[in-house]
Amino acid sequence: MTPEECRSFFANDRYANDATEIEILEVKEGYAKTKLVVQDKHLNANNVVMGGCIYTLADYTFGIASNCGPSKCVTLNSGITFNSAATGKELYAETEVVKDGRSISNYLVRVTDEKGRVIATSTMVGFRS
Repeated sequence: MTPEECRSFFANDRYANDATEIEILEVKEGYAKTKLVVQDKHLNANNVVMGGCIYTLADYTFGIASNCGPSKCVTLNSGITFNSAATGKELYAETEVVKDGRSISNYLVRVTDEKGRVIATSTMVGFRS
C-alpha cells in the first residue's frame, strides 16, 4: 500500500477512529507516527489516561506501520512497559521496524507526551502470511 492507501484503509478502523480518535501524522512502510488528544473518555478512575488507551495507541501505530507495505501483518505477540502516568493533553506514538523478516517482524513503539517524556514503550511482533 502507498501511504495514501494506508491512510484510507485505516480510516475504516472504527475503534481507533470513533472510540479513541487517534490521528495518523506520518506513515511509510515500516514506520508510523500517531497522535491522541486526551479527552475525558480516555481517563480512568484515578483521572489519568487508562493503560488500555495507551496500549491501543501503541498497537494501532504498529498496525499502521506494519501494514503499509506489500502484505498484511497481524500481531503475533506484544508487550508494553508503562514508565509514567500520562498527565498531558496529547500523546504521541512512534514506531519503526527493528527487524523485518519474510514472515516475522519486530517493531519498537515509543509513546510520549507533548513534552517528549516517555510514557510507555512497547515491543510488537508481527506475522505475515
